[in-house]
Amino acid sequence: MLNQGELRLAAQRALLGRIHPEMRLVKIKALGTVIVLSIVVGSEPDERVREDMSDATAEIIADFPQATKIEEHFEINSGSIPAEDILSEGWLFRRAE
Repeated sequence: MLNQGELRLAAQRALLGRIHPEMRLVKIKALGTVIVLSIVVGSEPDERVREDMSDATAEIIADFPQATKIEEHFEINSGSIPAEDILSEGWLFRRAE
């Protein structure tokens, strides 16, 4: 099982300099040996955002050799941010709105 605290720290380091204005929420979670990075954006992300998130996922998975894979999910949502437990859901970033 992956340590959620270590995972969040690794993700925060990987995301330094890679947060873009269209990003509303970023969270990470380990589901067994699979790491899931979720990015909520207000509009279709451009190629630069996708490349930066791909680079970040490569850095994150490199820190966890016991992980079998990493997935990145983009969700386009201009509505309200979900009301959920920010610690258990692994929130890393939330844009001030």
